[in-house]
Amino acid sequence: MGRNTRLGLVPFGLCLLAGCGTLEPARAEPQTTPPTSQNDNDSKIGAKPTLLPPVPVEVELMPIDLPTALRLANASNPFIAIARERVQQAYFRQRQSEVQWLPDLVAGPSYLRHDGLVQNAAGLVFPTSKWNFFAGGGAALRLHLSDALFGPLVTRRLTEAQASESRTVTHDVQLEVALAYLDLLHVHGRLAINADTLIHAKEMLKFAESAQELGTGKTPADAPRARTEVYQRTVERRDLEGAAGQASARLAQLLLLRPSVDLLPAETAIVPIQLVDAESSLDDMVTIGLQNRPELAQGRSLVDAAYLRWRQAKTDRFIPRVEVSYLSGTFGGGLNTDTLRFGARGDGSVAAVWELHNFGAGDVARSRERFSYLQEANLHVVETQARIGADVVAAAKLVRAHKRTLEEAQKGVKQAQEAWRILRVSSFGMGGREKRYDPLEPLIAEQQLHTARNQYLFEVIGYNRAQFRLYTAMGSPALCALPSAQTLVVETPVLPQIPAKKDER
Repeated sequence: MGRNTRLGLVPFGLCLLAGCGTLEPARAEPQTTPPTSQNDNDSKIGAKPTLLPPVPVEVELMPIDLPTALRLANASNPFIAIARERVQQAYFRQRQSEVQWLPDLVAGPSYLRHDGLVQNAAGLVFPTSKWNFFAGGGAALRLHLSDALFGPLVTRRLTEAQASESRTVTHDVQLEVALAYLDLLHVHGRLAINADTLIHAKEMLKFAESAQELGTGKTPADAPRARTEVYQRTVERRDLEGAAGQASARLAQLLLLRPSVDLLPAETAIVPIQLVDAESSLDDMVTIGLQNRPELAQGRSLVDAAYLRWRQAKTDRFIPRVEVSYLSGTFGGGLNTDTLRFGARGDGSVAAVWELHNFGAGDVARSRERFSYLQEANLHVVETQARIGADVVAAAKLVRAHKRTLEEAQKGVKQAQEAWRILRVSSFGMGGREKRYDPLEPLIAEQQLHTARNQYLFEVIGYNRAQFRLYTAMGSPALCALPSAQTLVVETPVLPQIPAKKDER
């Protein structure tokens, strides 16, 4: 096994077009069509309306490889950034819970004015007109001891759960970026195969037209048949170019790049890589996934938080609410508009209050509600364990399936290449006894070679996609996989070798 940490290809000619070693975009020259004369169109009955010339569009080509894409996603993807901000929010909620033992500092003036009847301590009611003014401040603490005891523990578990969720988002986004890059790789691989097939189709068309002129063709349909094949491959190429644009736009969105950029795979070959040995025991891989997946760590933290809240609800009625305050400052007042006296004043109070909500029935109901939340959190953990096991086993079996087909796919390409070589020599060289050009057998061989190469490419890309899914399912981000990635040895290259001068793009 060799080692290779880079994936991808640059189809024929794209290295020369993109620079192959720089991230500077190459700008294509805009193409315009001459405008049609408005007067000429107006002079015709039923003429089509004049269309404005197309707006010139600049195409920006940027080569990119998978490690760079994963690093860009880790640094700039908004979903990852949002998840990290939520961790910060959870941490500061935890800090608020941890400092609730500290009293509040209050300060400021207050003014009271009363005119009319008032009742004294002896119960007598009499009229008066009075006022007072206070300016000062102090410390006040209003704290439910239950919140002080359980609050920091609960918020600490919630912070851990949020951190685990942030790791889950990072893993998911990196996997999505890896799969989007492989989709881009797949489309450009199909473009390379299409280009090679198009060369073969044009070669057959050239010989068919020559045979038709010389009268050595087998049937008059030889040239139209070959021309149809060229047209079909050209249409296929245009469709693939559109698919490449879609794949590029999707990857650019994940990397927060400009939508107009045209991303190209920066490497020159597609190879199957191994991140995880899928032939290992499925139970062992599932165990690793259960140990490492952040979703399960998040679920366990939420279970701990739900358990602490349930305990708090059970003991809440036995723990008092404490109110402690002391305020001091200047106080004074008088009757009517007269000022009688001003001086220093200090007020302190301490209270401990026990509460039974709704004669205790409300406390019992809240305790049972919290216990139900605890049961729900436990069930979420069970569901997460089952999902992780399914993710690991499904990805591992898919890796095994694609690996088994790699050898047969290579053999199919070899046989198709040999069939094309033999029929090309015998038919184009008119080596038969009749010395007549026979294009039908080479056409079938060319189509079989095209199909075999696309199937081989599909198996390799599918194998790599399944490897990334398995690696992520076992609890590690895709970015960590590349340094230890192993390249599987294949005898047949995935892509045909095409000279850059043959590029039709």
